[in-house]
Amino acid sequence: MIPKARRYGLLGGLVLAFAAHGTFGQAPEPPVADGRSMEPQVSLLLDRLVEELRARPEDPARWLEYGETLQAHGLVSEAAECYRTALELLPAGDVTRLTARYLLAHALRGADRAGAAEVLEAAVAEHPGYPPSLLFLGELLEELGDRPAAAARYRQALELDPGSALALFRLGSVELAVGEAREAISLLERALALAPAAGAVRAALARAWNAAGDRDRGRAVLGAGTGRPEAGLPPIEDPVHFRMTERDISSPRLLERARAARGAGRLDDAEVLYRDLAQIRPRDADVLAEFAAVLDQRGLAGEAEPLYRDAVALDPGQALARFGLGVLRAREGNLTAAEYEFRESLETRPDEPQTHAALGDVLLRQRRFEPALAALERVRRLDPEDGASRVLAAVALAELGRFEEAWRAIHEAQDLGAEVPEGFVTVLRARHPEPGR
Repeated sequence: MIPKARRYGLLGGLVLAFAAHGTFGQAPEPPVADGRSMEPQVSLLLDRLVEELRARPEDPARWLEYGETLQAHGLVSEAAECYRTALELLPAGDVTRLTARYLLAHALRGADRAGAAEVLEAAVAEHPGYPPSLLFLGELLEELGDRPAAAARYRQALELDPGSALALFRLGSVELAVGEAREAISLLERALALAPAAGAVRAALARAWNAAGDRDRGRAVLGAGTGRPEAGLPPIEDPVHFRMTERDISSPRLLERARAARGAGRLDDAEVLYRDLAQIRPRDADVLAEFAAVLDQRGLAGEAEPLYRDAVALDPGQALARFGLGVLRAREGNLTAAEYEFRESLETRPDEPQTHAALGDVLLRQRRFEPALAALERVRRLDPEDGASRVLAAVALAELGRFEEAWRAIHEAQDLGAEVPEGFVTVLRARHPEPGR
């Protein structure tokens, strides 16, 4: 038989547990977002997750998934509710509690910085081995004015990950703020060696040298970098936050991913993303033009052309669509139509070297050597590393009888690693000996 006092203790715990979830026997109700201002695919996804959660409200993983999806789409207060419920359902010691608390702290940061720090302190106490949580906690403590506590957390992060440029930068910035310029220099130089493109690190290191009384070194540090010295933090490996952000299926995020895939040459991935985008934003000329360009790169010109045309119908100044149509016409041998499209493209984007190069090529094929050379010289000014355009310029110069300049253009192209057709070199050598050879 359970002692009376013990029975009351158990009943009290049960009352508290049920209170957290509502009345007796009632499952916690997930927050429902107002979908009227959402894109359809986002609203449908959230509706599906709510239904799945209602079917299995005792599953903390579903609360986390729904919370992450809400947060990824900017619904942070609703996400916070889900993370709190997941924490109540997860057993003590479960590593997933770190995920829930870490994301909860991110959700709270804007409205309750102190609350976010408190949540992270609990996360670190239970699971201290995740460097991003220590870095985030350090940032919050700095924002709350507690630099010594922040520095301690940054040092903990460095103990776990000595190669963290972000931890070195954060700790170096704290040391600089409290007047320890020499210690800051040591930390920031290590950070810059690990993340040479991070402008914020370079700027902080320059300030540290200035604070140490060596303004020449400060200027040298700034002068050694490129781009804006105030921008650019070191990268951070943060799988938890990355997983949350990847749940964002809004069209701006999909477009960002599609462009990244296209830029990296992952055309299969890019095509899938652009197909989704074209359904979500069927009247977005930029999306249609970029989708068409991916299809063209994949050898699907027949699918690309109508998309290019739709883009131009929506926006006659859409430069990429005009360029794409010009490339298609040039392939067919319709050089007049190709020239028209390239010139229309340049009306909108006059400093696009690739379009000037394409225009120079079609003009050269029409034997209009002077305007072709003008277009190719424009490429040289806009992109001095474009060796292929120097080969075309050499052809135009040779046709104009400017053989010395043609040879110079060939040598420039070769220096840039461009392939020069051997047949052209042989013909040019027969017409005019190569200088110095």
